[in-house]
Amino acid sequence: MYPAAHFQQHDSKQLQQLVNSYPLATILMPNTQNQLNDICRVPLLYDPAREVFIGHVAKYNPLSSFDGQSVKLLFSGDDCYLSPAYAHNKTLPSWLYSSVYVTAKVRIVKDQQHKEQIMQRLTDHFEQHFTEHATDKWQINEVPVQRRKAMYQQLSFIEFIPSHWCGNFKLSQNKPAEIRAAIKQSLMLAGKLSIAELIN
Repeated sequence: MYPAAHFQQHDSKQLQQLVNSYPLATILMPNTQNQLNDICRVPLLYDPAREVFIGHVAKYNPLSSFDGQSVKLLFSGDDCYLSPAYAHNKTLPSWLYSSVYVTAKVRIVKDQQHKEQIMQRLTDHFEQHFTEHATDKWQINEVPVQRRKAMYQQLSFIEFIPSHWCGNFKLSQNKPAEIRAAIKQSLMLAGKLSIAELIN
């Protein structure tokens, strides 16, 4: 079984928290020309009320032709090298990481009003982390309507409907509690707080 059972994460709250904190998805799409996947990277916003991811890509992106098909979304959280010194020399060198894999069906949005809603949601969400004050937040309506419509013609707006979530959190869960505690303390002292917080 891979990942090993002790590295699998099934807690939906933690999975959603990771995709919200690290929204840049690596999207794997089947390629009929060879055995490898096509790959693109797209920032996505998860809407828990509707249980969909939303985003947009350039209309010439291969993803635009996958309406109704399934793709894989990979969200990579924080990661870092694990030195044996972090565990009082009781582990081998390793790497800590967290990631979420989602299988989702692609739905290309056609409705103009729906496109506007998606762009509004995306900009409202990402601008709040970009600006210090609410008054500084850039608004989509600063772009004239006709210009927005012309710009939207160059984009594909997409909803991704998830059918399966799984998490791979490799955080020394296979080590004794005292070793995990030592690793967590060492990570905190090293300023690696985001990954230290994931270690229980």
